[in-house]
Amino acid sequence: MYRLTGSVGQGGRNAHDDVLLVQKQLNKNAHITSAIGTLPETGIMDEATLRAILSFQRAVVRLGSPDGRVDPHGRTWRMLLGDQPQATNVAFVQLSGENGNFYLYESQDRVWGTASTIQSIRNVAAVLKPHGFEIAIGDISFQQGGRMAPHGSHRRGTDVDIRPVRADGRRAPVTISDPNYSHARTKLLVEALHAEPNLKLILFNDSKMAGVRFWEGHHNHLHVRFEE
Repeated sequence: MYRLTGSVGQGGRNAHDDVLLVQKQLNKNAHITSAIGTLPETGIMDEATLRAILSFQRAVVRLGSPDGRVDPHGRTWRMLLGDQPQATNVAFVQLSGENGNFYLYESQDRVWGTASTIQSIRNVAAVLKPHGFEIAIGDISFQQGGRMAPHGSHRRGTDVDIRPVRADGRRAPVTISDPNYSHARTKLLVEALHAEPNLKLILFNDSKMAGVRFWEGHHNHLHVRFEE
């Protein structure tokens, strides 16, 4: 299913099925960098696909001189499939110490992040504490980074899943269609996140919420990305 038979991109063979496969994998990884966007899955090698390959190589593969090509056994293809190590040599910090204004809904081995990411979470939680509700923190990264199933991201210590805020204050999941979902409280959360200077993007599917981007599957959590 994921076998690439020839190179795709700049100077590549660009067979239809190979291009289509690369486009699908780029779309699965599009939230890693906001510069990629969603590609039409046409199987045709075009300028948009080339830009997406280059963007992925810069942001994720970290090539000093991106070549715009995906080779069957090359690093770009492996990383599109999820073979990604920790992005930096900086030691990650574990989020811990529930203090009444945030709690963890995933295991503690999944809440490691860069120091600036962890500090931003604490900042946001502190800002929201006077409003009388706590925030629910999910997956961030493993201690050594790398792939974290089932995500395409959460490898670099800068991605954080946060539940929408419930109106009843229960420590439980909630979706935007649930009567217990509080748009007003979640709006305060989004505003507090935007006050952090290292915020990069928020993926969340409340169409009435300013400051977020729609992304399929984000009706029950906010995917927050901070700068490295």
